[in-house]
Amino acid sequence: MEPRGHWLKTLGGAGRPLDADWLGSAPERRRVTYFPRRPRMQRGDRLVLYAAVWQAIFAVGEVSSDGPLPEASPSNPKRWPWAIHMQLHLLIPDLTFAPAVETIGVIPRSLSQHSHISITEEQYRRAVESLADTARRW
Repeated sequence: MEPRGHWLKTLGGAGRPLDADWLGSAPERRRVTYFPRRPRMQRGDRLVLYAAVWQAIFAVGEVSSDGPLPEASPSNPKRWPWAIHMQLHLLIPDLTFAPAVETIGVIPRSLSQHSHISITEEQYRRAVESLADTARRW
């Protein structure tokens, strides 16, 4: 399926670092990620995952559900009422080695109030190349 969108999804934040469970996952593992408002993502859209506290990208994948689901986060159902299921394709499990978000042309401060932003196909391609290069060297 041809992707219709490319997205940068923020995980973690001030006082709330990235859940260690994300980093211990095998790349092929399916994941669920949550949103404060209904995202515009659909099956086949491409995702770059961004660790906010580290200001680094650490994974790429694609949406595997048929759109956003009213599936609240078990830890905070009022704050995170929407979810998508995703398939991870490439993951850097040690954020020490994860490339900075600037490598794909995104400024960290532009993400301060957003759980996700639209990115270009070129930015997604740069993320894949940067993460693959990091994985080869690691």
